[in-house]
Amino acid sequence: MRKKKIALILSLVMFAALIQNSSTAVENNELSSIVLVPVKSVAGDKTKIENLLTRELSNSLFASGYGVSFRDISDGSIIFESNADNSMLPASLTKLYTGASAAITLDPDAKFVTRVKYLDNNVYLVGAGDPQLGTDSNPNLANLADLAEETAKKLKQFNVFEVNVFVDDSLLGKLQRPVDWLDSYFQSSEIHLISSLNLDNPIAPRQAPVDPSITTGQTFALYLLKNDIKVNGVVNRKNTPKDAFEVATKYSKSVAQLIEDFLMTSNNQDAEIIARVASLVSENDPSTDAATELLLKDVELMGISSVDNTISDASGLSRSNKISATDLSQLIYKSINNPEILKQNKGDTSKFMISPSTQIPTDPWPLFTGLATGNGLGTMKKRFDEAGSPGRGVVRAKTGSLNRVITLAGTVTTKDNVFISFAILVNRVEQPRAVREVIDDLLNELAKCNCAAIS
Repeated sequence: MRKKKIALILSLVMFAALIQNSSTAVENNELSSIVLVPVKSVAGDKTKIENLLTRELSNSLFASGYGVSFRDISDGSIIFESNADNSMLPASLTKLYTGASAAITLDPDAKFVTRVKYLDNNVYLVGAGDPQLGTDSNPNLANLADLAEETAKKLKQFNVFEVNVFVDDSLLGKLQRPVDWLDSYFQSSEIHLISSLNLDNPIAPRQAPVDPSITTGQTFALYLLKNDIKVNGVVNRKNTPKDAFEVATKYSKSVAQLIEDFLMTSNNQDAEIIARVASLVSENDPSTDAATELLLKDVELMGISSVDNTISDASGLSRSNKISATDLSQLIYKSINNPEILKQNKGDTSKFMISPSTQIPTDPWPLFTGLATGNGLGTMKKRFDEAGSPGRGVVRAKTGSLNRVITLAGTVTTKDNVFISFAILVNRVEQPRAVREVIDDLLNELAKCNCAAIS
């Protein structure tokens, strides 16, 4: 039973935390008693919930155009829907499709391996698609500064103190950009051309780099200089010779953790890169067209039709994306209830990823665990933050926002433990802040409702 799995996982997490923090001060988190309690869900009273939602949706701020779907997670049945079959602009809810595709394509415990190889005084920084390759200001598991230090030590053992630096980003092919991305998107550091060699640098300039692979290589070269290895000339792009040998490696977080991260923080760059890695593994084709087609095909493998849906990018920046509310609420329900999925991949991960010898079965579970909690972490940190808010720690959701588009999809638990998946999409929005507030008000009403069916 999946609920037993939830309880077991939460118990193990709490036990591990106690062991790790036994010598430190006890964390005083007022949400812990709410967030970490496993849900013992019961069936909902559909009439009562329908009346509540009908009342809340009568607010004039929804009149511009909306689609909503609310589903009982105890059995997957629809509790209430309105315009739910209409495919609408989902904004960053697109990342739920991206997360689902990655979760059922890639081993959840697999890790990306960024490598440095050497031959004839040439150093090759080989991109593996790790979206969180960090700098010394953002020391993730795979830290570029540490990689350079490890490389320098090895080079000195060979009495090599002067090298040429090349980047090898051939894994995902040429730098990519979805066709309908606006030029203005690249005036932000939140998105840039998609590459297998991506530098996740929190102090990067606001302007996106013209060539993210070369920028990563240049940063790597600077770190080599700091470790007393002279770098000749400029950093260029070049495929690694087959007989080059490995001098340093760094491993990313697990695939499951990366999915959770890009959902919780709504990281556009990470979602785009991981979608192309999944497409490479599934279809042997990391192109934008193949990657976006895969999102729909993989969701269909989960039993969700994609007939009227359209996806043009993996992050949700595209205004061509169209997904229906009913499909999104069903996707979240399925991620919790673990449908049987059979999938045969065409690609090979051995050159750029490492996986445990015993693979975990396909499971879209990270889609649920990546939902940010109201007044908790990520994009939901400032939602439901009012004192006494019923949705605080009870609503878990993925946010979405574009110009004139406000969306939210996730789960909410009523006061008497009716566990509900939901999707709310509002388009043609004139007052975005006010629309967010009425959506939160609606979910607060559900969270405080005694809506269980009377047996």
